[in-house]
Amino acid sequence: MSKVLQQGPSSADQRMPSLDLDDILTELGHFGTFQKRNYLLICLVIAFSVLPLGYVFTTRSSKYRCFIEECDGDTASAYEQDWLQDAIPLKETELSRCERFAPGNASDSACSNFDRGNAITCDRFIFENGDLTIERDFNVTCDENLWMLTIVGSINNIGELVCLPLSGYISDKYGRRSMMVISALLSTFCGLMKSFSWNYITYVVMEFLDTSLGSGTYTAAYILAIEIVVPEQRVLGNTLVACAFALGEALLGAVAWMSPSWRWMMRFLYTPGVLITLYFWCVPESVRWLLSKGRWEEGRDVLRKVAKANGTRIPDETLQQLGIRKDDPEDEEKQGESIRSALRSPVLLFRLINCSFAWCCCTFVYYGLTMHSVSISGNLYSNFIAVAFIEMPAYLVSYCTLDKIGRKSSLAGSLMASGAACTAFIFIPEANAVCKLIAFLFGKFSITIAYTTLYIYTTEMFPTNLRHSLLAVCSMFGRLGSMVAPQIPLLARISPTLPLIMFGVMASASGLLSLLFPETLNTKLPDTISEAVHIQKE
Repeated sequence: MSKVLQQGPSSADQRMPSLDLDDILTELGHFGTFQKRNYLLICLVIAFSVLPLGYVFTTRSSKYRCFIEECDGDTASAYEQDWLQDAIPLKETELSRCERFAPGNASDSACSNFDRGNAITCDRFIFENGDLTIERDFNVTCDENLWMLTIVGSINNIGELVCLPLSGYISDKYGRRSMMVISALLSTFCGLMKSFSWNYITYVVMEFLDTSLGSGTYTAAYILAIEIVVPEQRVLGNTLVACAFALGEALLGAVAWMSPSWRWMMRFLYTPGVLITLYFWCVPESVRWLLSKGRWEEGRDVLRKVAKANGTRIPDETLQQLGIRKDDPEDEEKQGESIRSALRSPVLLFRLINCSFAWCCCTFVYYGLTMHSVSISGNLYSNFIAVAFIEMPAYLVSYCTLDKIGRKSSLAGSLMASGAACTAFIFIPEANAVCKLIAFLFGKFSITIAYTTLYIYTTEMFPTNLRHSLLAVCSMFGRLGSMVAPQIPLLARISPTLPLIMFGVMASASGLLSLLFPETLNTKLPDTISEAVHIQKE
């Protein structure tokens, strides 16, 4: 046992010295059995938190055509028919989805006799892919109702925007594990109820409740994962969480691909969520959070479990030295810290504003590049899965760079690299399609590194008592970026280069401002506002 763990109080009357939690976690095993087991369970929750993205499949506009009574008969026939061009007008290069030619006057061959000079609107349709989207069930068809599909994505983001700060407050007050489990269970309930929606309004309401009540799942699980490892292992933890999210996206695409309908897709995906109830017994609460709340004995019990699982030993006298005694005025000050206290600090206020701007820029560029990209030909589901897996190289690069060049350089460098790639895309001639594609992919690759870096960076810059609350504030501003991103293609009507100009400017500006952040590489997580203000590389 090290000198740190063997140290004891010199006398009964002398104040017990305070031990640092990171020192004890180091002695108990950097990434031992306890951490591995908990990370596996937490990563399952991270993968589960992807499910609200299912609206990408349930609300996409599918292919359908008018039901032609004269030819289709009384029952629905196949989508593709040889006589379609005689019965349905062309719009540009495709058959109209909501118009058909009026029946002709002759009665000799009704299926081939249409008045091609008279197009009428139809109200019955035949879908190419059956029940894979909500269009058929809720009759959300034709251009005038297209907004009913696109608005679901905005409602999804609004749900997170509204409730992320509240989830952060609950997590900081009642615990990361409690927030993670309750939020996941509420999302499970809403997701299953969504699969039984009887009309469009019910579906939209449940979509909003799913994302709003479940918005704390990812952030609570992420913070719980980061707080159980020592500083040297945070990047590894961050990378594992990011890869779990990408795997969750791939699983979502695979289940959507195999599901016979959108309703069964929801049921297949959300039903396993009921098992998260077991996490109250399988996953301990964050020991760092317990100690920050003065719940010393509970924190010591968790550390004993860590020692037992990792095959190490920690003396009881060492545990008694952990933290500050309850009668210490500094401890009372720590317990009384609030967001208002943090905002009264000019350093933390500026850091929060700068961090929120970085989140907004990251989500704006990340989702904006996705929306602005040319649709990939081929199978929709395999493309979705491939895009999920292609993010993993960016996560691996961030894992290699964060501990070598630091958080500040990684964030600033990746943001400015993405901005440069977007700007370069504008000046590459259209004839050079390969170079334009490389520039676009490099921009997406770089912004993915920035996004994953920003998560761990934000976690390390704010105090334990307020960590989830302030992370939630930053993430809330990030939702603004993701809400605006789908509207970016409208700028292309003004100028084809305007969207890329905006991506380049915002990414570069955020990259420059991120140079004002403190470096947090190998620093202990700050537990108080004072520690967060004076954080610096050791």
